Amino acid sequence: MGDRGLRVTVRAAAWCVRVVLLALGGAAAMAPSCVRTPANATNRQPVLELRFLDVGQGDAILIRHAGKTVLVDAGETDGIVAILRGLGVDTIDLAVASHNHDDHIGGLDAVLQAFPVRVYLDNGHPANTRIQLRVLELVRDRGVTYRDASALTDSVIALGDATLRVIPSPVTGSRVNPNDESVALLVEFAGFRALLTGDSERRELGALLREARIPDVDVLKAPHHGSRTGFMPSWLARARPEVVAISVGAGNTYGLPDEDALAAYGEGGRTVLRTDLDRDIVVTVDGRGCYEVRAGRTGEEVRAHGRPAVCAVPPTQESRP
Repeated sequence: MGDRGLRVTVRAAAWCVRVVLLALGGAAAMAPSCVRTPANATNRQPVLELRFLDVGQGDAILIRHAGKTVLVDAGETDGIVAILRGLGVDTIDLAVASHNHDDHIGGLDAVLQAFPVRVYLDNGHPANTRIQLRVLELVRDRGVTYRDASALTDSVIALGDATLRVIPSPVTGSRVNPNDESVALLVEFAGFRALLTGDSERRELGALLREARIPDVDVLKAPHHGSRTGFMPSWLARARPEVVAISVGAGNTYGLPDEDALAAYGEGGRTVLRTDLDRDIVVTVDGRGCYEVRAGRTGEEVRAHGRPAVCAVPPTQESRP
């Protein structure tokens, strides 16, 4: 496929897929292709980095692997640009808006002006706020390829041997809480799974459960900043995460995270980390599917790690994202 695009694959059989090549400013092209599953990755593959950024009361998640960079949401302010530059980001291959609230897309206009962005993905709902209109104007004016998540149900975006599965909200209707229109993403690499849920609340979470769209995962981004309305015991029981990351601002006026939800997330020995207390939450995954979790507040201290026995053996021939 070359270095200029991302692959979006739509499952056609257990072993083959159709590939859509998304190149900056170019047309989408279809071609048949058979690809390996991420579980076949070896320890020679680059490390996957999943970084929950401390952007105050909002969401911003950076994913890097195989020379590709994905930004999921961008917090509420232009400060995201300095954060990304400080992490060495110079190009964004895919920018995703989980939904259209300011604390998720408020920084996307600055991102689109500061960096080359190749593909922009959102939930496809018409613009009804100033910031959403501004973001979509920049996408158009800068020739960024636009994709509507509702047209990509069960599609897979490939980043080398890692994949992002697009899970649009199944909730429809004219009076839907925008939080329940969030695009979810399932990140997979070498058997590791992380689920990013935007601000999904119980209506969307329940619909995803009924449609059996949620697998067991290693890492879960707590829906809606750890709120009571974004928590369901049945959801947590289905996802079965070992690590829960909560994106939340220090001293926020919403009382987040909710005390009962926080207690439930911590049951059974789960590791729960919060950006208001721990700053950036950084998950790294090697080609064996072994992962480690660190937090900005404690530097190189490993706060959680993968369970497979093979993870006790030091990896070889790895490279950073």
